[in-house]
Amino acid sequence: MKPTHTLGLILWRIGILIVGGYFAFLALRFILQIADPVLEVGVALVLAGGLFVLVSVVREQIEDARHGRSYEE
Repeated sequence: MKPTHTLGLILWRIGILIVGGYFAFLALRFILQIADPVLEVGVALVLAGGLFVLVSVVREQIEDARHGRSYEE
């Protein structure tokens, strides 16, 4: 793969993560509706971060299953 294609793929994935994080933040902010703005932003960011960790773990498990790897190895 050419270096420009690799760079484009990296930038595309980063863009998807940023947009996904922003939408998760807005959704959690709408669902929670906390009165204190600082607390609202903090809780929404913590929950969005937790969601990203969960998604990355699931994604890693899927990739490991595709390649036949496990934690026992």
